[in-house]
Amino acid sequence: MSVVAIVTGGAGSIGRATGRRLAQDGFTVVLADVNAPAETIAGCVFVRLDVRSAESIDELFRFALTLGTLQAVVNTHGILHETPVGTFDEDEIASIIAINLTGTARMAHAAGVHLADDGALIFVSSVTASIGRAHGGYAYLATKGGIESLTRAFAVALGARGVRVNCVAPGFVSVPMQGSGAESREKRGGAEALLPFTPLNRLVTPVEVADAIGFLCSEQASGIAGVVLPVDAGQRAF
Repeated sequence: MSVVAIVTGGAGSIGRATGRRLAQDGFTVVLADVNAPAETIAGCVFVRLDVRSAESIDELFRFALTLGTLQAVVNTHGILHETPVGTFDEDEIASIIAINLTGTARMAHAAGVHLADDGALIFVSSVTASIGRAHGGYAYLATKGGIESLTRAFAVALGARGVRVNCVAPGFVSVPMQGSGAESREKRGGAEALLPFTPLNRLVTPVEVADAIGFLCSEQASGIAGVVLPVDAGQRAF
């Protein structure tokens, strides 16, 4: 029987790279997103998903379980709107929380029900969860900090079943987030303006983030649970 992985945010750069990596590792991958990926990836099938909807999540898991044993659930979905200190747009803040944090919690709950006992549940946070100098997006930062807390809570709750729950925290990625993320980066001087904050003097790539996720989903990480793994070219150390 096939081993199956669900990857949310499957249309994004990290989601696509993760789908490709897990397919290469032998998973049948369900890429889930509100939008279809720009390209077809071998070993991956696309399912439309709205993480704000419990019904949409239930349909996703029902489909994934028809393909084989659900061995991994990876949550890479997320949105970024500018919420600079000194402003308070309730609609934008509510939207960020609904997708980034509440949607991730919904996915984690469903994963806890349906994952195989030796499966892996992976969250994606951000280096910005632990720094205050990332201007203009305090709501996004707060949700990423919340995701790191979810990691620890679900690692404890699901550990008795052998489910390993971990988190990857990317630094600034060479491909910016779609929409507001790309606009925010350009407004602040583009990728070049970020390099002084990275000890390796470069941005990380989606493939590097996907490789870390692939490792955490593998038997090589069988003794790792409840960790937040930075993939940030040294930003967290800066």
